[in-house]
Amino acid sequence: MYFFEWMLWWGNTLAEERKDEVFGKDFMDENQESLKAALEEEHPPLDRPVSDNPRSRGPVYAFNDTYLEMRCGSLEHYRGLITPLVLAAGLFAFGGVYMTLGMLVRGPGHNSILEYLFAIAVIGGLTAGLWYCFFKFKFYIPIRWELFTHRRLLIRFNRKTKQVYLHRPKYAGGVVTMPWDKIIPIHEGAGMRLVLAWMPHRTGQPFVTFAAVGKRAGTAQDLLDEWEFIRRYMEDGPESVPKPRVRSKIPWPWYSLEPQFEGLWPILRHGDWKLWLGKLLMSPAFLILGAGHWVSQLLCWEPRWPKIIREAGQPGKPIPKLTTAEDYDPETCRRLYLNADLWMPKDYDPDAPAEEEFGSQWLP
Repeated sequence: MYFFEWMLWWGNTLAEERKDEVFGKDFMDENQESLKAALEEEHPPLDRPVSDNPRSRGPVYAFNDTYLEMRCGSLEHYRGLITPLVLAAGLFAFGGVYMTLGMLVRGPGHNSILEYLFAIAVIGGLTAGLWYCFFKFKFYIPIRWELFTHRRLLIRFNRKTKQVYLHRPKYAGGVVTMPWDKIIPIHEGAGMRLVLAWMPHRTGQPFVTFAAVGKRAGTAQDLLDEWEFIRRYMEDGPESVPKPRVRSKIPWPWYSLEPQFEGLWPILRHGDWKLWLGKLLMSPAFLILGAGHWVSQLLCWEPRWPKIIREAGQPGKPIPKLTTAEDYDPETCRRLYLNADLWMPKDYDPDAPAEEEFGSQWLP
């Protein structure tokens, strides 16, 4: 499910007149204070180890001397919630159309003309009303989070170009190229994924980019090990880390059960019989969610990198350009700058010397 990625891009490109309506003045004031505090946080340099046990829990789709490719996405374990509802609603909607057409073709039959017309009016009205609400209230937006979209989100670390590439749908920001040396790892704790961030005060761009990499962690150490695996690969090469198991991109059904149990094994290993019993009772729900996840995968398509990214790092091939706000259409670019205060203090000057207080406005 790509709800978080869609929400982030939606906030980045929100119309100016709707910002106060959506976020509110109090939220924006508090957000400004937290952003100023975040500017003072220090992050360890990329050449400093954070773990003695680098390892990836996957899924890894490519691992070679040029690039490392992994799955990303923040709510993969919830993918499958919307799919059964959409299929049921679609069956009802198309069923109404089919019944209406069938009655028109067959004629009144054994019923009176009045009953025949009344039945057509009721079935046709319900069907038309459902489709009207579908488009009027934009019910199609949640469908795009897990149906008829990319089968998975991808992140590719290219050690030759020292760049990181994110493959997302256009409604979530599209494919972007970010610098490796501006990355900020966030490893909060158990139950979370490793989050990689590119903040405006480091990239010089008026938008933030997040990527939730791999699986949910059972312990905080899992996240440190995952980040150390990526860090060593990019800094020291593939020979500095244990070779991970490379997974096929074929949507096998058992792959869809994994997200439901990510991060649970360490908890279950140290839990008592009550915890095991609770999980056993919940297993039908996990199976239903896993089935929905698999159907979602089957109804989506495999993402494909642009040619310049596929060839990046090869001898004689161009290095992809880093993504900027100006790479988007003029209206999106304008909105990205207008919403920059969601991620940077309004009076922050990226060109000011470090010892100075906040200088001129971020927005031109």
